[in-house]
Amino acid sequence: MSSSTGEKTEQPTDKRLQDARKKGQVAKSQDLTSAALLISTVAVVWLIGGYIGGTLQGMVRDQIEFAATFKGPFTGETAYLVIWRGLTAMVWALVPVFAVVVVFAFLGNYLQIGTIFSFESIAPKFDKLNPVEGFRNKFLKSRPYIELGKTLLKMAITAAVAGYVLWAAREDVIRLISKPPGIVAAYTFGLVLEIGLKIGLAFLILGGADFFLQRFLHRQEMKMTKHEVKEEYKETEGNPLIKAQRRALHREILSQSMAAAVRDADVVLANPTHVAVALKYERGKSEAPVITAKGADLMAAQIRRIAGDAGIPIRHDVPLARALYEFEVDQEIPEELYEAVAVVLQWVYALAEERGEVAAV
Repeated sequence: MSSSTGEKTEQPTDKRLQDARKKGQVAKSQDLTSAALLISTVAVVWLIGGYIGGTLQGMVRDQIEFAATFKGPFTGETAYLVIWRGLTAMVWALVPVFAVVVVFAFLGNYLQIGTIFSFESIAPKFDKLNPVEGFRNKFLKSRPYIELGKTLLKMAITAAVAGYVLWAAREDVIRLISKPPGIVAAYTFGLVLEIGLKIGLAFLILGGADFFLQRFLHRQEMKMTKHEVKEEYKETEGNPLIKAQRRALHREILSQSMAAAVRDADVVLANPTHVAVALKYERGKSEAPVITAKGADLMAAQIRRIAGDAGIPIRHDVPLARALYEFEVDQEIPEELYEAVAVVLQWVYALAEERGEVAAV
């Protein structure tokens, strides 16, 4: 029923998420980045506040001295010089703050989503001009209401933190009435920074929760219909001819690997038609014989053929072949099969002596 109505009930595939990422559609918490920016800005201003204040004071002092000592007509060139000197001083005072803001803005996004270069996310989308689609996005989706709730929560947090800090400092604020302007300015500056830092920490906690919320909402928005999943599977896997070629190549690779393993074996055990297991034992390198290859039915026949062509002894032992087939390739045989396999190896040694060959085991 859901597939016929186009209801998105299926979790997004990796391809769906990768395609969305290429378009710039990723789960990202702007609140988390904003909180990091606020905290970093307050911290750097707190640390180098003396430098910023001293630079700005020097700028004001220079302007006052210039005005007091200036004699002559005030031309456009003079105004340009005054403005330029003031702006230069302000820029040098705020360069550290701007640098920290840029670094943390980059880190805040990079740590969440990595590096993405997509112009599609900033390209104009004309479908937004559709009034029906606009109404649906604004009123029928949950994200706008969630964003509204977060905005109200941040306003409440800001008011609560500012009110708490000011209430705690109320006695000091009252005593400032009789203090010189310099002390009032310094205390006010510190109080504003304290409020900003505490608001930033509260927003950081909110941003952490929002990060997981954005990931959840993103996956919900990326959900697919059953039809979309089927179409993507067809697109990914390709047509039947390509799949057949892929399977043939895979079988060829496996066959080449298995053939090398069989030729390297000391003996092949068969039952005699359904299963075949190749064994190899190298004294000093392994504690017990190792299964180098195994197969059933057609694969077993191929193992027997390769062994016959390579001159590898083939022994028909139904119980032992079936028992060994239960274990994995490259696995040593279990201890309970030592005695039965030892009989087989003695048979291999005897064949080698009859042929005048030196046993390789």
